[in-house]
Amino acid sequence: MEGLTSRHSLIEVFRRNMISEKENMSSEPPRQPKDLKGLLKFCLEATRDEDAPPLPENPEEVLNSMDSERREWLQEALQGMSVDVIEQLTTGIKILMSSSADLDEKEETLDKLEDWLGNIDMSNNFHKIGGFEALKNCLNTPHASLRTGAAHLVAEICQNNPYCQDKLLQDGFLAILIHQLDQDEDPACRVKALYAISCMCRDFPPALDAFSKQDGWSRVLKSIQSEEPKLRTKACFFVAAVASVDARLVEDLSKMGVVHQLSAILQEPLNITHEHVLNSLLLLAQRSELARSEAQAPELRLEQTLALKLKEVGGKEEYQEVVDHINNLVNICFKDEESADR
Repeated sequence: MEGLTSRHSLIEVFRRNMISEKENMSSEPPRQPKDLKGLLKFCLEATRDEDAPPLPENPEEVLNSMDSERREWLQEALQGMSVDVIEQLTTGIKILMSSSADLDEKEETLDKLEDWLGNIDMSNNFHKIGGFEALKNCLNTPHASLRTGAAHLVAEICQNNPYCQDKLLQDGFLAILIHQLDQDEDPACRVKALYAISCMCRDFPPALDAFSKQDGWSRVLKSIQSEEPKLRTKACFFVAAVASVDARLVEDLSKMGVVHQLSAILQEPLNITHEHVLNSLLLLAQRSELARSEAQAPELRLEQTLALKLKEVGGKEEYQEVVDHINNLVNICFKDEESADR
């Protein structure tokens, strides 16, 4: 590969690039390569002259035409860079665990860790080198910004990652996050705690079962009643996600009064949470006869509320999802009753 004579020279270019980014405190995330295609693009960018022709739009085509020796060279270089990433993760852990590092440095470290932990392998490595203890340390800190940042990172790490979901559950993160959701005085901390809980439980039955056993759903229902829009939205999203895959939990939530709570919210003036409230209510009604029966209870006056809500949106295009949800709810819960009355 022209312009680079060895794997070590490429790594040195990479290191200089990263150091420069750190010194400049750029708002752009580090452009670390995560696979061969990304590494090739990095090589081309790092070694091209100012007057060189534009980079190829599809590095994968270049990779496909590359001989085996060069591909092997790139693979070795990528492995060398992975070692460098591990060093960065280790440094980040030390900063988060340090009693002498200041708050700004720890906040910046959490931001950088999110950049580094952008793939499943690195997230798993982060656990193996002790990173979860650093996150737990941040979740238990008196500083709201660190609690928020750590909860966000927990969510990002465990999305679609059964290994990290399992390790987080074993390490007691669920109880910490439930407490943060229920008791934290900072609204952003509560929002991020629920985001992390949702990611831990999604498509991972052991965490979902543990959440139920720890009375987590009562905290979710409390969040639905919150006047904080982001918290209510995330709570509705979580309920909808569970309702679409777990019929047993739909029944349990219906018995806890979630249909009544969601219906009561719709009596408020139209706001940005109502689309998510309606979506949750619709999924519950679709999945559970008990939920449909609850929705039809005369004291709820849900049919009248839905009719008023349709008038409130006034046919505005930005509320089309709201209109669709209302029409579907009416069809599921009230059309049969209208036919019987006729």
